[in-house]
Amino acid sequence: MSADTSSDTVTPALLRGHTQDLESDPLDAPEALKRVWSGLCLARLLGLRLACTDQGWRRRQANAESLEHQLAHDLGTSATFADTELRLPEDGSPRPLPRHEVEEAVVALVGFSATARRRMLAAAPLAREWHDERVLRHDSKVMGGLAEAWLGNRAGYRVERR
Repeated sequence: MSADTSSDTVTPALLRGHTQDLESDPLDAPEALKRVWSGLCLARLLGLRLACTDQGWRRRQANAESLEHQLAHDLGTSATFADTELRLPEDGSPRPLPRHEVEEAVVALVGFSATARRRMLAAAPLAREWHDERVLRHDSKVMGGLAEAWLGNRAGYRVERR
C-alpha cells in the first residue's frame, strides 16, 4: 500500500483487486505476509469508511479493529517484518461510503479475510523462518475472525491505544 493512500481513495473495488492478486499469484511466506499486511491496511481504511455510514457499522468496525491491531502486532513479530514497525493507517475523518457501496464493501472485506486466511495457511509450510511460519499459522485464525466481525457474528472489545 502506498504511503499516500487515504481512506477516501479506498473502495470496495480496490480491495477486491488486491484480494484477486493475493489469490492468484503463487507466493512464498515473506511475500504472502507482505501482501496480507498491505491488504489489511486497505481493509482497515475501507472499514473506517464503512463505519461512517451508521451506528451498526461503527460497532462492527470496533470489533474488527481489535483484530486488526492483533494482526498488526503479530505480523510485526514475523521474521519478514523484523526490521519494520507496522502501524495501521488512521484516518480521523474518513468520507463515508456511498450507500450503494455498503454491501459491496462488506463482501470485499469478508472476501479479503477468507482469501488471506487461505493464503496464509498455504504459505506457512513454505516458510524458511520459524517466526514467519508461526505468524502465518496462528494468525490465519485471527484473519478468519475479521470476516466474522464484519458479518456481525463476533462480539469484541475496543482496543485502548496508548
